[in-house]
Formats: sequence, structure tokens, C-alpha cells
Amino acid sequence: MDNFRTDGNEESVFSSSLELAVAWTDDFRLGSEIFIPFSNTGVSNDQYGLGDIEIQPIKYAFLNQPETILTGVFRVTLPTGNESRGLGGEQTVLGGNLFFDQAYRNWYLGINAEYGASVSGPTFSELELGLALTYSFIEETGEGVAPARPNQPLVVTLMLELTAESVLSGEDEGEDVINLLPGLQLWHPESNWQVRMGVGFPLSSDREYDIAVHLQVGNHFDWGEILK
Repeated sequence: MDNFRTDGNEESVFSSSLELAVAWTDDFRLGSEIFIPFSNTGVSNDQYGLGDIEIQPIKYAFLNQPETILTGVFRVTLPTGNESRGLGGEQTVLGGNLFFDQAYRNWYLGINAEYGASVSGPTFSELELGLALTYSFIEETGEGVAPARPNQPLVVTLMLELTAESVLSGEDEGEDVINLLPGLQLWHPESNWQVRMGVGFPLSSDREYDIAVHLQVGNHFDWGEILK
């Protein structure tokens, strides 16, 4: 759930995504993922619908260590959303992502770069960069790596994210958007439910909103265990 304020006007929208992932190797180096969005973020927030589905047929971890991961992704975005309702762009987009994750005890640093370009529909290309820094209040870290499932009822995490998007070609060529997002995450390790809250502030003259309040609820299920 997001609440945006632009030029004195407020708008609340709901977006959700079903994310299905599979690992093809026992060491989790090679995998695939699909993202199926459903929201009311189009031209009318009283209408809900399917967005553009993203398929990541290849996700490969060049580095796959307990505290350091470097992952490359090839992705395809399909024009499954309705453009007239503002839920899609009627474009097929090919792209590549590079993710770097570094953990040290309770600290985490994430850096990612994404490039995408349309191969059908209106022509465009864009580059996105992101940086995230977090601190988690995990009690069992000690001198080593934080446990994947801490033995405590609640984990609180402070988060700071910086994102930058540049349109390289197309109708909005030259548009550069930079946003800062401080936030907080509450995680219940036993059930794996997470709640994230944050406030987004644009730092650039090109902006999509004046201020945005984000609320996200999610869970990562092990489908293998569920289907047994």
C-alpha cells in the first residue's frame, strides 16, 4: 500500500506481486524467477488488474559466499498489462540486472544496476541504479554471520535506500529521477512474515511525487515444503 502526495493532491494505491522462484542447482547458483503483478496503480485507482509479467529465466551467482553474493540476471518483461487502463506499456522489454550483496554481522549493503530496452512497441531504454544500507537488531550474530532464522520473536531492521533512474532513449529521454527512502522493517522469523514501512523523498528536479509513504507486507514461502 502506497500513499503519494503531489502538488497538494494525495492518492493511495495498492500493488501486489506473486513471485515464484526455483533453484536449478543444489548450491543455489543457478535459478529462475517470475513476477506476476496485480494492482490498481493505473489511471483509475478503483480498477484492479494484471500488470506486465516479468520472467527471469537465468539468475546466476558468480559469487555465492555466506556474506558476499554477486548475481547476474537476464530478464524479459511481457506486455500482459492493459495499456488503456495504465497497467502496462504494451512493450516487450529485454534487460539485464547485476546485484551485489555484502553482509557483515548486523550490517548489510546492497548495490544493484538494471538496464532495460524495448524490442517491441514504443522504443525506450533506461538505466536504474540502487543502493541499500541496513542494520538488523539480531541478537545471535556474535563474531560471525547472522543466522538465517534468528531465535527471537521479532527482528527490527533500520533501512536506507537510494534509487536513481535515467531514461536513455524514448519519449521521456533525458529524464533523471533520484529518490531517498528511509524505512523500518519488522520481521517475525518463526512465520517469516515481514512488514516494511518507509517514506520516499525525491532528490531530483524530475520527480514522480513530492512525498510517498510505503507500507509493504510479505512472506517467503518454501513451496517445496508446502507441497510435500
